[in-house]
Amino acid sequence: MGHTAWPTGPGRTVRYGAGVIPEAFREFFTASAGASGALIGLLFVAITVAPERAHRVETQVEFRVRASAALLVFTNALVLSLVALVPQGSLGYWAVLGSAFIAAFAAATARSGVTEGRHQRGRRQHFTLAAGLLVIAGFEAYGGVLLLGDPSDRTGGEVLSYIVIADLLLGIGRAWQLTSMRDTGLVSSLRVLARGEELPPATDGPEPGR
Repeated sequence: MGHTAWPTGPGRTVRYGAGVIPEAFREFFTASAGASGALIGLLFVAITVAPERAHRVETQVEFRVRASAALLVFTNALVLSLVALVPQGSLGYWAVLGSAFIAAFAAATARSGVTEGRHQRGRRQHFTLAAGLLVIAGFEAYGGVLLLGDPSDRTGGEVLSYIVIADLLLGIGRAWQLTSMRDTGLVSSLRVLARGEELPPATDGPEPGR
């Protein structure tokens, strides 16, 4: 894939390292840095509201995984956004490093689903989360490699911008589940709307029969 240099012009671009980032990207990363920081603060509040869930046998595994996953992706979005705003910063390097951390956490999450998940729903949730994290890690590594090869590569910047958005969406989803410890995924939400069923608690206990 060829590299496309971003156009320069008065008031239109900001230089970072050897590349040129359009002013629109700077505004995006500024906004995402603020949003990521705010969400991390709210996550800490959500964790401290009901600390007993972190110690209760039937909820501690799900609580730990969801809280850690939300903190990981929020932090990843914050770091990428801040590094993008640092003059002479290497966004590609930090993207590759962040993708390695996310991939390692995804592997640990999948392993937890095998060793600690005692029922089918628990394992499915762990594997779904691990798959989502691996997708993010893969695209983040791809964008990082593009920027390492050419810091002015527009495709790499766009990929990492969408990765930041994916981080925020995934983190918000995990944090929302964390507040109620319930399975509030898309399938469960559609079932509630279609049939008026109650959402089952997302614990490590046995899955309720139908």
